[in-house]
Amino acid sequence: MARAERKEGKANALVVSQATQQLLLPVGNYVLVKRFSSKEERRRIVAAVLEADDLGTDRVGVENHLNVLHHRNAGLPADLAWGLATYLNSTIVDVFFRQFNGHTQVNATDLRSLKYPSVDQLQSLGIAGRSVDHEQAAIDALVERIVPELAPV
Repeated sequence: MARAERKEGKANALVVSQATQQLLLPVGNYVLVKRFSSKEERRRIVAAVLEADDLGTDRVGVENHLNVLHHRNAGLPADLAWGLATYLNSTIVDVFFRQFNGHTQVNATDLRSLKYPSVDQLQSLGIAGRSVDHEQAAIDALVERIVPELAPV
């Protein structure tokens, strides 16, 4: 059996085996995005960074209620990961996302369809985003400063 079972019969762990190797990613920096949000949540897209240093292993499995942003099934540079998370958590992305998606589900196709700043801008967001207060106004001000072409008119 590939999954560990609890008494209730629901899987609560993934047994590392040849059958499950394809489900695991090498340790690295990843951006995790919730796939489902409730209508009451402030934002539809909620992103966080999973840093390589957070893990005490060489492989990681991610629950299927999360989208994982990666590069060719490997981690991202830390500044880029933090920049992507900061950008995705901005109001401008939320407003845009709500215009084309009326659902509370965020799937990989939705994330691919977003317009992203340049890699340099994302890395600058990542450097600044780690030290900024994670309040919405601070995130939005940072995005407007580093990616001025996305600032509301």
